[in-house]
Amino acid sequence: MNVHNPIVYPILGALVADAASLGFHWLYNQSRIREIAGKTPAFRTPTASDYQGTQGYFAHGHKLAGDFSQYGEQAMVLLRSLVKNDCQYNRADYEKLFYEHFGYGGRYVGYIDHPTRDTLNNITTAEADAVKRAEMIPFPGDNSTKTHLIKKVLGLVKTTEGQELQRQVKELAENTGEGKSTLHYALAVMEKLKLVNDYHGADDEQLPAIAKLPALVAVYQGNDQLKNVVESAVRVTNNNKLAVQFGQTAATMIVSAMQTRNPEIAITRGCGSAAPKVASLIHKAISLKNEDNTAVTSKFGTSCNLAFGVPALAHNAITAGSYREAVQKNIYAGGDSCGRAILLGALLGAAYGVGGEKGIPLEWIDKLKEKNELEALLGKLHPA
Repeated sequence: MNVHNPIVYPILGALVADAASLGFHWLYNQSRIREIAGKTPAFRTPTASDYQGTQGYFAHGHKLAGDFSQYGEQAMVLLRSLVKNDCQYNRADYEKLFYEHFGYGGRYVGYIDHPTRDTLNNITTAEADAVKRAEMIPFPGDNSTKTHLIKKVLGLVKTTEGQELQRQVKELAENTGEGKSTLHYALAVMEKLKLVNDYHGADDEQLPAIAKLPALVAVYQGNDQLKNVVESAVRVTNNNKLAVQFGQTAATMIVSAMQTRNPEIAITRGCGSAAPKVASLIHKAISLKNEDNTAVTSKFGTSCNLAFGVPALAHNAITAGSYREAVQKNIYAGGDSCGRAILLGALLGAAYGVGGEKGIPLEWIDKLKEKNELEALLGKLHPA
């Protein structure tokens, strides 16, 4: 793995932090974590007994040390889509891979969080409704041809847009050989099926909204389309105004960390460009700089809401002396540690790189279960 390419730092940082935090994810008792973990809280296999008799939710019983949580899995899905499309964001492909990965029969086996579940259901419902509306359009030919056309047009609508979509639909109709009536039908079906291209993300303000961003920001840094692709990627899973605002702030922070190699400057710039509510929360976190991060995280809230997690991780990023220290502090803080870990790890990975006293520990990278695939994917990254 080329660990000296700055474009990979935020991605590695996010994924390593996520995997490191998995063992105590959603264990809310901070003193219990300290008692069990001691000085080595990272890369522990989730164990049911750790959660017994205290506040927490044991979600990862099938996972082992070095696996990703569902947050890391989301980050991997967009990374795969970017590599597949030569580092160009393709919303339709990202949504397709997301649905295939987390849906029934997909590659992912594990806990499905609320926004992911709602997104999968919304995609399924939207497609079924669009097909039903298309089927109501009268067709002059036989049912088998009608079914064939609807299926083919649906495939085109989900992968093509604009004039190219219309051209391909016309070509499909012509190849069917049923005359002008078929062309008119195919174009009418196309208009009905276009509804599947609306955003189907959950109306949700939780941390999964920003889980996919590290790879996207890394390759689009300096590209004038960064803001647009960030909003699109967030809305695919979290179609919510506040989620988009946090996503834009997270992107600004990651870019700034890559440029300045200074976490505090990155957090300050993110705060300075943020929407008022987001800026107020981050500013409050910065003002508590002299307080312990475990206590600060408790003040904001340790559960999955963006308004809790982002200020807490911002405080962590500006008070920790190294990537390792920040990830360990994040674990000790408890609750949705994996949700916070993605942006925290991306920021400090971007700032400190790999190895040395402050960077991502090389031995932690070696613990990743998907290290080989990740290495192959990262080797194909380049600016968008």
